[in-house]
Amino acid sequence: MKAFAAALVLASSFLTPSAVVAQVGDDSPDYDARVEEALEGSRYDWEIDSDGDFRMILEFDDNRSHVLFVNSATNHLGGMEVREVWAVGATSDEGFSATVMEALLRESANVKLGGWSIQDMGSSELAIFRAQVSANASASSLSTIIMAVATTADEFEKELLGSDEL
Repeated sequence: MKAFAAALVLASSFLTPSAVVAQVGDDSPDYDARVEEALEGSRYDWEIDSDGDFRMILEFDDNRSHVLFVNSATNHLGGMEVREVWAVGATSDEGFSATVMEALLRESANVKLGGWSIQDMGSSELAIFRAQVSANASASSLSTIIMAVATTADEFEKELLGSDEL
């Protein structure tokens, strides 16, 4: 019976996620080198944040800019490995009105790739435009998705808030 219990504990350790432990003195975040490789030589300036995600500020021709993230973490669905590219389009401390929620839903139906979601962040709500992309996307494909996500989020921010804070 002890052998069975030990085998069960050992087997379950392979099924449960475990934390990646960095070497002592190594405080650099873990990140997906495939994203870095795809962004190398691109027109985007980027940095790796403390979560290992790629943060960039895109500049537009109309003197607007927008912050965007490309996640290092990926998810699996069947035989596909995907990552998320996302940007906040609006924030609200009071919660979004039904009119804004309807606008987000209608906008999601009109885009070619991605969609809007609402996420709680402390006492605020965030309207986030997200798109899933292959974890092995080419530099060209990733660049196209980055521009689409940032443009969509920025246009919504401009229409809803009339500002350029995000």
